[in-house]
Amino acid sequence: MSKADLIMTTLTIQVKDNDTQFLLEVLKRIDAKVIQSSKKQNLLDGIKQGLKEAKDIKSGKIAPLSLTDI
Repeated sequence: MSKADLIMTTLTIQVKDNDTQFLLEVLKRIDAKVIQSSKKQNLLDGIKQGLKEAKDIKSGKIAPLSLTDI
């Protein structure tokens, strides 16, 4: 096995729920390793995004949410 065989790239992607199974099949065909993200990390990412949006609203970078947005 050469050094080039050991080099891998990790990608994080988002796909529509109805495309997930198709994408998993494609990844399986190219012998890719699927790494599931943890629920904790998803929660932390959501909190981080929410804090960023709150900060942007406070600074006027984005408009505050209205009731129709919720």
